[in-house]
Amino acid sequence: MKKKTINSAEFKGRLRAFMDVLGLNEEPMGLFYTERKPPGAVSPKAQVPVSRLPEESDGGINWLSCALGTVRRARRKKAPACFDETHYGCLGAAFYMGFKPYYEPFEPALISTGIPGEMQGECYLDSPEKGKAFYDGIKPPKASGTNLVIQPLSLFEDGDMPEVVVLFPQREAMVALNALTVFLTGDTEAVRVPFGQSCCGMITWPRRYRDEGRQWAVIGGFDTNGLRYLGKGEVTYTVPVELFTAMVDRWEEGMPGTRAWRQVRG
Repeated sequence: MKKKTINSAEFKGRLRAFMDVLGLNEEPMGLFYTERKPPGAVSPKAQVPVSRLPEESDGGINWLSCALGTVRRARRKKAPACFDETHYGCLGAAFYMGFKPYYEPFEPALISTGIPGEMQGECYLDSPEKGKAFYDGIKPPKASGTNLVIQPLSLFEDGDMPEVVVLFPQREAMVALNALTVFLTGDTEAVRVPFGQSCCGMITWPRRYRDEGRQWAVIGGFDTNGLRYLGKGEVTYTVPVELFTAMVDRWEEGMPGTRAWRQVRG
């Protein structure tokens, strides 16, 4: 596969047709790491660099700034979203993005049953012990550059490629993406819904699966914090770039090319 594939006029034309048949009117976004912050990028507010935590923290960290909120701003502006070890949104996101090699001691309790008298839990798991087991096992891939950028595909320069591609489908489009993923991979378990907050489902799991050589799609956006930054009925559907380019090239062969799908789409 040539690296300039997503920038060619032919691919862009096929991408428009692919989005139209899915009923999606928003361009997908590509995720990659780079040493250069792109012009016009939106970022979370600066905080204590993760490399200097916790020694230099004065308690002023914005614990509740969801990285998906920055991605939402980027979607609205059709601009890049950019994160780094100072602009990470929340400490959980810094961990999931690979900028921070450890999780905070309170986080297993946060995603489970909380700490009595101190912190209410989110109750995704039924004990802090299970929360700790999750954090110990997730092992986000390390950041491969100074900046993590998530931007519309049209902003990629010739020769640049994302690691993974993020779409924001609702139910009908997700049905078509699910079917096409299975069709192209030949793997009936290629569409995954692993546990994790929104940035974990959009960044960590897809990167980890791709690093493992798995052409798997990840559906995410099921946590209460991230949900508010998605449109009604939306999820994130993230796939390795190799699978995404195959989707664009071959969608007519799969279910989205059938008469049954055209009838569903009306």
